[in-house]
Amino acid sequence: MAEDKSFEDRVREVKFDNAQGRELTGEDLAALQPGLSRLMPEIGNRFWKLYHAAQARNWPLAKFQLKEATKLMELGAFTRPKYEEHLGKFIEEQVKPLMAALEAENLERFDRVFHAAVEQANAYHETWEKPFLRWKVPAQPPPDLDLAPRPKAK
Repeated sequence: MAEDKSFEDRVREVKFDNAQGRELTGEDLAALQPGLSRLMPEIGNRFWKLYHAAQARNWPLAKFQLKEATKLMELGAFTRPKYEEHLGKFIEEQVKPLMAALEAENLERFDRVFHAAVEQANAYHETWEKPFLRWKVPAQPPPDLDLAPRPKAK
């Protein structure tokens, strides 16, 4: 009589059809999850748009970009737990004050906390032995968005 397989062994045998003629295991799916090398450029892109949207006083767009960047950081914390503590701390100590400045529509406060957030992000790069990663705000606004504030819908 065959020995009963453990639950973990049975799960390891489960395959998922990717609709492209390949079956993927759970381990394959785990390996496909994005790491910070994929997510950080997306986060940086959101922060670039956030900054220039705030400079244009397009508060709804700036808040949207910050919310989307935060979701990407949370995804990074989930898929790469070794960064979870620092990403959580960054969200708590940098992102929340940024959102508060946006909610208050206070550009002076936003600029102050934004630049502090950039410095903190670069400090984390150094902590993780990647001092060569030094992010900065691109001088030009993103060409793919109209940053002009839109009238509020009635």
